[in-house]
Amino acid sequence: MNPIFVKFLKKLAIYTLLVGLIAFIAAFNLPDKFVSPALLYIILFFFAISVITYYLAIKAFSHKTSRYANFFMITVFAKLILYVSIIIIYAFINAGDIVSFILTFFIVYFLFTIFETIEIFKAQKRK
Repeated sequence: MNPIFVKFLKKLAIYTLLVGLIAFIAAFNLPDKFVSPALLYIILFFFAISVITYYLAIKAFSHKTSRYANFFMITVFAKLILYVSIIIIYAFINAGDIVSFILTFFIVYFLFTIFETIEIFKAQKRK
């Protein structure tokens, strides 16, 4: 397995635990209307998406620059469609929790996107 990917997995696991700890503390200190009961699943979802995206990005780095640019545009678009789809599906299934779900989803999305972007730029510079 690629050592850069293994290093990323370790960092991501620690980061995910940190986000989970902060979320756990927030869940007990904030009103229920601000924290979705799906928080744990949201964190795990973004962990999985980050692993998949980073792995595919590492593979795309090994090819031409134009291939990486195409990969980047496609993954950004695909993730956007996936995220919006999840929010819409959740809204139909659990309409009473949609506001807290969207708020929680956005915060976790923001945290993982920052981490993933920083790590991808670091991997690009190593290449």
